[in-house]
Amino acid sequence: MRRLRAITATNLLVFLVVAAIFHPNRHTSPFHVSALSAPSSPLTNTKWNLRLDVGLQPGTWMPKRHPGWCDSGARLPLSVDVEFNSQPSSWRESLVGPKGDTFVLNVISKTSTYVSEEGQQEVTFANGGWCIQRPTGDVRNAEGSSVRPEGLLRFWVDCPSGARKRDAEVFPGTRIFFTTGVWDDPEGLEGMREEYERVVDDLNRVVSQTREIRENAEGGDIGGVADRLKDFTTMVDNSKEFDRLKTRKEALERASPPSSASKSLNGVRIAPSGSLVIKGNNIPDWLPGSEYLILGTFSAKASEVEG
Repeated sequence: MRRLRAITATNLLVFLVVAAIFHPNRHTSPFHVSALSAPSSPLTNTKWNLRLDVGLQPGTWMPKRHPGWCDSGARLPLSVDVEFNSQPSSWRESLVGPKGDTFVLNVISKTSTYVSEEGQQEVTFANGGWCIQRPTGDVRNAEGSSVRPEGLLRFWVDCPSGARKRDAEVFPGTRIFFTTGVWDDPEGLEGMREEYERVVDDLNRVVSQTREIRENAEGGDIGGVADRLKDFTTMVDNSKEFDRLKTRKEALERASPPSSASKSLNGVRIAPSGSLVIKGNNIPDWLPGSEYLILGTFSAKASEVEG
């Protein structure tokens, strides 16, 4: 029998973000985050299309809290266009971030459509809030690798109408919470890309030099004692340099957005996929026992991109 687990407010970070880069059901050690004033982020005033994929995910307690939910394996695809506004939010959600660092998320089109077994249906969304927090430690992605995005983007939208396709459902009046990675320092990303290329070139140089020394030794061209000592010293130095460069290369890879991350006109990137959760009970999220349930995943695509 499938083991089901609830996600509490205090441990939600461990299953973090989704699919291609952050999987909502992967676990990692808790880490601290520090909030950054949102208007300083170039994410402000950018527009994105969010595609929700509502349905069963490993580890969700949705069927336990709502018997029959997605028993058939059905999935509910929804779409909503949003803009990250700089207006301070009047709402506070502990999961998203401090109220002073939470800003309005505008729903551009309040109504969108989807197709169910009964034909075309309408679903309505209402404005929410957003906040960027900065991880101070690595998190695990879907492949189990350590990654460290520039920011942890969290936001919510409300769904007054609800939506249903067979037994996959967003209940009327649901507040949906989104979590994903964001890279909102385009200049820093360019510098990181340039450093990565230099590190790779240096790694190739060290490997080639070490290979040449070994090939010479195997071919009998070992020279005198002084030459052999020099070659040995070079190989020791190369080994140390290789380890240093390899460590730096891996750190840069963990900090870099995946190639499939969507990019806005100003260079901001959002991870290809993220997690969806909803509140599982009415206990305030700052009290023990508050609960969040995994609703599905989502993808984000910039509405305005380079031609």
